[in-house]
Amino acid sequence: MRGMLTRLTLALALTLAMAVPTPAAAATDWLSLRTMNMAHQGGEDEAPSATMYAFERSMILGADMLEVDVHTSADGQVMVLHDAAVDRTTNGSGEVYDMTAAEIQKLDAAHNFVPGVGTTSDAPKSSYAFRGVRTGDRKPPKGFKPNDFRVPTLVEVMEAYPDVPINIEIKGRGDDDRASFLANAEALAATLTDIGRTDGIIVASFSDEAINYFHELMPDIGLAPAIAETAAFKLGGVAPPEGRVAFQVPITFSGIQVTDAAFVEDAHAAGLAVHVWLSSDPENDDTYNQLLDWGVDAVMPAAPAAFERVLCERDIDRPPRPRDWPGEHCNHDRVSIACDVEPTRVSRVNRKGRVRVHLRRNDDFEGGCAGELRVRAAGKTKLARFDYGRTPPKDKADRKRSVKLKLSKKVRRALADGPRRAKVSTRAYHAFGHAKRFGLKAG
Repeated sequence: MRGMLTRLTLALALTLAMAVPTPAAAATDWLSLRTMNMAHQGGEDEAPSATMYAFERSMILGADMLEVDVHTSADGQVMVLHDAAVDRTTNGSGEVYDMTAAEIQKLDAAHNFVPGVGTTSDAPKSSYAFRGVRTGDRKPPKGFKPNDFRVPTLVEVMEAYPDVPINIEIKGRGDDDRASFLANAEALAATLTDIGRTDGIIVASFSDEAINYFHELMPDIGLAPAIAETAAFKLGGVAPPEGRVAFQVPITFSGIQVTDAAFVEDAHAAGLAVHVWLSSDPENDDTYNQLLDWGVDAVMPAAPAAFERVLCERDIDRPPRPRDWPGEHCNHDRVSIACDVEPTRVSRVNRKGRVRVHLRRNDDFEGGCAGELRVRAAGKTKLARFDYGRTPPKDKADRKRSVKLKLSKKVRRALADGPRRAKVSTRAYHAFGHAKRFGLKAG
């Protein structure tokens, strides 16, 4: 739930109705679903924000729930994108509300993403590991396609993950644009009605009015209390209205401690779960551990692989994971890495059939650079692995590596005859690579 918060109107919040019982809006028992790795935008520090690639990657890494933000295109499609404008994350410019879904989906949603850093426009060009996949200028990672790097519609996300819990935040064109919040709430309700799904969904918004309007339209879907409702509970003990199922809060806001052990205990006593987003607080192992010590039900990390590692190191209880979901818990050694490495020449090492393949790294981005070397000749394929570590090359010499392989006499002969009879290639692990195999630090 990254974004500018509207200021809390505490006086208004504390004049809400007196506490009433707060039953769950739908069949989902959110208090039993803990502790969840709830990938924020699919993990925007580790993968291109809110893309199908990011969502799939986070699920493979062990995420239990996805978090998305929605706006509405000019032709009424509910689009999954954090910002009201496409400028920050894509190669386009303009507001979602002024563009059709087709125009939005032509854009490269990974254009400004750097692995391990997130969305930025200040990195060296070579750091943008996925730039151009959407437009066909670069091959997609193995197992993915160009469409996985565009701005998805909510329908696409829901159809891809029909049984995965999903948190949907209703955004607005601007923090004070009341009409857009309400229009988006109405569009979301219509879309979910068409899809026919109510379980496993929480709808949230910084607009109390949007939350109330959505509840009128779809009373069977669970909600997160909005700002005034959360303030009323935190400062005055006023229970949220009917249909609220989980507080979704930061640790601190404007110098005020929102989440702590007492807040979690009070929320549980009121029948609500506690899901914590970290956009306004430091995200690191210390923060993760503090939240787990307080007993929160879910954390929305921008780095789901990093949070997964902490969950697994502490052996934290997790919700059961259905067999038809991609990935598994404690799969955090599968890190997302990408780099540009090419073979430059092959030299004979000894008479026992060992050859040395010389490599050169051409990129400068920060992050794990490892992958696979493939030698194919005489109908045979020989594989080996390379690893440049996790730091950019310091100089020309640091860009060079070599890999030894033992080849049969037939393959060596084919290799010696040149590229027509042999092919030497490299494939960096743009999508997933087992960090432990390469000596990399997971997460």
